[in-house]
Amino acid sequence: TALLAGIIAFSQWDIKKVLAYSTVSQLGFMVAAAGMGAYVAAMFHLITHAFFKALLFLSAGSVIHGVEHGHHELALAQGAAHGADHEGHGDHGEVDEAEDKFDAQDMRNMGGLRHHMRTTYWVYLIGALALSGFPPLAGFWSKDEILAHANQNYFIVYIILALAAVCTAFYMGRQIKLVFFGEPRHPASGHAHESPPLMTVPLAILAVLAALGGLINLPYFSAGMAEAADNHPEGVFFMLESWLEHSIASFELSEAGLVHLPHIEPLALNYVVAGMSIILAIGAFFIAFSVVYGNRPRTAEEPDPFREIPVVGPIVWWFAILPLDTLYNRGVVPAYNATARWLAHSLDWAFWHDFVHDSIIRDFFVGFARFSSNVLDAKGLDGALVNGSARLTRRLADVLRQAQTGYVRNYALGLLLGVVVLLAYFLFMAG
Repeated sequence: TALLAGIIAFSQWDIKKVLAYSTVSQLGFMVAAAGMGAYVAAMFHLITHAFFKALLFLSAGSVIHGVEHGHHELALAQGAAHGADHEGHGDHGEVDEAEDKFDAQDMRNMGGLRHHMRTTYWVYLIGALALSGFPPLAGFWSKDEILAHANQNYFIVYIILALAAVCTAFYMGRQIKLVFFGEPRHPASGHAHESPPLMTVPLAILAVLAALGGLINLPYFSAGMAEAADNHPEGVFFMLESWLEHSIASFELSEAGLVHLPHIEPLALNYVVAGMSIILAIGAFFIAFSVVYGNRPRTAEEPDPFREIPVVGPIVWWFAILPLDTLYNRGVVPAYNATARWLAHSLDWAFWHDFVHDSIIRDFFVGFARFSSNVLDAKGLDGALVNGSARLTRRLADVLRQAQTGYVRNYALGLLLGVVVLLAYFLFMAG
């Protein structure tokens, strides 16, 4: 992830897309650190990355704001001139259709902004150098800690991350050159103005954090210093590690000898790894800034010079663009949309809603409700129990009513017969 996203950032023209792919790349560094068991290094890079990447994204917003206002100023000037030439014709203030399509985020439309937006330039440069791993800025300390752990424990991971770090320095050198140096490749950049303090003051604060953020987890500068402190965080050294060791259960498991975590004991600064990181960062930044993009592109229409590098340029450009524009946008996206439509219309609506819900659940419920109403309730409860008990009572009443004649002689005869039956019963029982 760190390497792939870094390569993709090479070919982006949108100032924010470069930073977006850079963020994905740095997330690859963090996950790689966590995968190696270097949890503190991962958290350390997450914190410092928050400083300089927030600085870069907000500074990019300042750049877009300045270029957009330069474009508006240019459009108003052109509109005024156009209106003066066509006074009385009702088309005052018209702007060319090409100008309506102007993209203030496209770095091909920028250039030379360091002369017009000095504060934004300096804070952006600090963020770019911090991201690239220039010492003593924050990104150097956090990224170097990850590289040191990888070099000590997983050398293949170290090689991959070192290449990703080269990519980082290269595309940031490319971006600094395209945005702030050279001549403006669009008149809008020549009319850009610095953003107001409401925008630049927060950038200055973030620039300080991007410069000094590495102080929260400085390594020991020699093995002797680490041994003198019993290889444990102390003072200004590894403060973040000392702070986190009580919140990560793995520390206790390591102390008990159950888990081996190579990052538990603070390491002294690895000058070989650090020196190599510095050389790679400066070299990649310099190659992008002075060699590949030294004098080009001079116009917005001129192709990217990186594409003209023999072998490497076309391969990287194909690798960065083709998988996204062709494979992803023309393959993965349509397939995903077709699958989503099938899931929504066929599976969810036609099958689940129409068939399962309407045909099975609803029809079964309606059928059972009708059976309950017409059979169980009408014929069972009402017919058999309620109305049936009423009919039975009426019939019994009709039978018993026959015994009620209204003549006393009939009642006396019935009484006499009853006495005779009782006497016969008792005599029979006594005999």
